[in-house]
Amino acid sequence: MKKILFVASTLFIAGQVQAGPITPCTQANLNGSYVVYNAAVNSQTLNHNGRCEININAGVLSGTCVFGTNSSGQPGYNGPVHGTAVMNTNCSADVTMGFDPVPGVVHIDSNFDLQFSPNKESFVGSFGNNFGVQGVTNGTRFNPQLPSTPAQ
Repeated sequence: MKKILFVASTLFIAGQVQAGPITPCTQANLNGSYVVYNAAVNSQTLNHNGRCEININAGVLSGTCVFGTNSSGQPGYNGPVHGTAVMNTNCSADVTMGFDPVPGVVHIDSNFDLQFSPNKESFVGSFGNNFGVQGVTNGTRFNPQLPSTPAQ
């Protein structure tokens, strides 16, 4: 029994050492380019889904989004987005993304609650906007310089 406990405690300690130090996130960890996928969970009429390519630099968000067609077959928004992003020390982030589907008439702000992975390369989360749409989101870092060609 002592041998089993010794082996188990050795494995536990080795696992703890390999995990590495846990470091708090900083605002600088948020800087970069991301591809983001969104899907509404409470909106039957909008059929809201989208793909965005965004860049965050020093808390300023910019990019473009393309949303799918609605239940009537009308194409969704396709255009620029802007906003702000703040990283918290626990690697959660608060992001506001705004866009104008009908400039000067309709403005939409979506508020995102994100949780980054320990390596700070991807996230999952939820969003809600000022029209009552709520949904889920996920994203990962990407390099906009790479060409969109099939990998060999």
